[in-house]
Amino acid sequence: MPSPENGRKELLKVPELAAQLQSDGMNTAMTVIPPEVFLAKYPQHAEAVNKAVASGVRWIVHHGHRRLAAAQMVPLDKVPVLIRDDVPNLRIAQIQENLGRMGLNPLDEGEEFSIALSEVDETTGKSFTQRSLAERIGASQTHIAHRVALLRLIPELKAAVDRHWRKEQGVQPEGEGDPDSEPLLLSIRTAATICARLTADLQKAVAERKLSVEAAAVVCKLRDELQDRFYSGDLDFEAAAEVAKLPQNKQVMPAEKKIAPAPPAVPVPPAPTPPAPVPPVPSPRDESQPNDPPADQHQPEPQTAPAPAADSTGSANTSQPPAPSSNTGVDTPGQEQNSPAGEVATLTPRVIEISAPEGLDQLVLALIDVLTDEERNYVRDQLA
Repeated sequence: MPSPENGRKELLKVPELAAQLQSDGMNTAMTVIPPEVFLAKYPQHAEAVNKAVASGVRWIVHHGHRRLAAAQMVPLDKVPVLIRDDVPNLRIAQIQENLGRMGLNPLDEGEEFSIALSEVDETTGKSFTQRSLAERIGASQTHIAHRVALLRLIPELKAAVDRHWRKEQGVQPEGEGDPDSEPLLLSIRTAATICARLTADLQKAVAERKLSVEAAAVVCKLRDELQDRFYSGDLDFEAAAEVAKLPQNKQVMPAEKKIAPAPPAVPVPPAPTPPAPVPPVPSPRDESQPNDPPADQHQPEPQTAPAPAADSTGSANTSQPPAPSSNTGVDTPGQEQNSPAGEVATLTPRVIEISAPEGLDQLVLALIDVLTDEERNYVRDQLA
C-alpha cells in the first residue's frame, strides 16, 4: 500500500515512467517497510494500516510511489523491492530519496520541511533547525527556507508558484492552452523573498495585478503596520521607498508636512504718478538764482531700480540689492521719503518673480533667500 505519510500529494508524469518500465523494466528497486515498523513511527494511521493488512497488504511503500503507480499501469507482474525494518527516521529518508529524483512540488516540499523541523533529530535529541536539516538531507539552507516561506502565501499566489514549477518541469500549467488567459506565474525565489513578506492584503493586490512585483520588492521591506498604511493610501510609494531603506526597528511613519495657505492674490498697483513740476518764481531780469543750474549743464532724471529678474532655475534672482522696504513679497503701493536735498523721491514697489515653481515648498524656499528680516516678520504676522 502507498504510505499515508507520502510527501508527494500528486504523482506526475506516471505515463512517461510507465513507458520506460515497459521497455527497460524497473532498474531501481522500491523500498518497503513492514506495517509494524511504519506504525511504530506513525501510530495515528493505525486504523487505515490495519484495515489494509486485513485485506492482504504485507508491505508499505517507503520509496517508489511513482514507480509503483507506473508498474501497475503497464502492468508489471513483479518489481524489485528492498525490505527495510531499521530506518532511523522515515521522513528524513523519504526527503533524501525525493530530492534525488523528480523534485517535489515546492509547496508540498515546504510542508514536508515544516513537519520535519517540528520533529526530533535522533542523533542529537533536539528538534531540527533549518541548518541541521539541510546538512542531514544534503540541501542548502536557502533551499529549505524558501520552500517553508511559500507556506505563508495566500492560495492565489500558491497557485501561481505551482503553475511556474509545472511549466519548468514540462507539465502544462492549468490555463496554459487558453490564448485569452495569462495566469500569473511566480518563481520560487520571487514568491519566497518578496511575496511571502507581504501582508495578506498586499499579496492579494499582487495576485490581482494591482501591485507590480517590482513595487512589491520595495514595499515588502516595510514593517507590517507600515505595509497596512501603504495599502490604505496613507503612505505613498515614494515615501515608502525612503522608509524601506531603514532597518525595520527604525522605521516610522513619516511626519505629515504642514503646508501654509497661500497668501491671497493682490493686484499689482499702478506705478505712482510723479507730482507735476512747480513753475519757478520769476526773477528780476538779468539776475540768476544761486541754486539754478547753468544753462549748458544737463539735469539728470531720477531713476528707479529695476525689479529683480527670475533665473532659469525657478528661484528669485537677487543680483540687484533690494530697496529698503517692509514689503512681504506681495506688491504694495509705493512709498515716498524725503531726500537730503529736499527733493521727493518715489520708491518702486518690490516685485519678486518666481518662474515655473514646482510647488509651494519651492516657492517658500525661494522667497526666504530674498526677504529681509522685517519682511519675513510681516509675512509671519499675516499668515498667523
